[in-house]
Amino acid sequence: MMDTVKRKIRCGGKPMTAIVLAGGRGLRMKADKAGLAVGDRTLLEHVLSQLEPYFEEILVSVSPVQKIRFASGRTVEDGTPGQGPLGGILAGLKAAANDASAVVACDIPEINVPLLRSLARAADDSEIAVPVGPAGHFEPLFAVYRKSAIPEIETLLQSGERSILPLFGRCRTTVLRLEDAAWLRNLNTRADYESYLRSIAGGKAGPSEKSGLAHEARARAKAHAGIQKKAYGVQRPGRPKRP
Repeated sequence: MMDTVKRKIRCGGKPMTAIVLAGGRGLRMKADKAGLAVGDRTLLEHVLSQLEPYFEEILVSVSPVQKIRFASGRTVEDGTPGQGPLGGILAGLKAAANDASAVVACDIPEINVPLLRSLARAADDSEIAVPVGPAGHFEPLFAVYRKSAIPEIETLLQSGERSILPLFGRCRTTVLRLEDAAWLRNLNTRADYESYLRSIAGGKAGPSEKSGLAHEARARAKAHAGIQKKAYGVQRPGRPKRP
């Protein structure tokens, strides 16, 4: 029953939006990542199909020059070209019907739903909840953001900043430290993409194993969250004075 009934992901008991970032130029891939084929559908459709059961609303952030069509949800164009993922997050947050949004890059082909649930819980009393791998690297494109972060995003973009990382020090940010970064798989290059296709063709991440993988990921996420609170506490950088 647990595998057939999919509970919506909520933040503070309220519905959430999923914002899928699909506006990248794919320079290293030398192709529009969102349109890459995964079986009989595109990579974007593959990601959307995993998110749709868990969110009240799904938005796809695209660049003004893209022409992406898909069955459900709706596209949101970046306000100003060339602002990178930060601009896509801003456009998505402004368009979202809900206060809290899970931001996911379209080149993360396998969605760790239990981790998204953990991030949603962590964002209950924060403006941002972001995972950090064992090497200390933030994963800002698999994180939860709230609308209250909009003014700080706008300030950064107006100052010419394009990196997301400075935002975490300007907003109330909960850092969820993970011991294992194996959950994250990005398709940045053609080699990454071809390796992923081989893995699903070989059944390593096929539908027949989704149930077992989900249970493992859920247990792993709970264990990681417990270790974070015990060993590190919940990290919430203070909000510095605005320039």
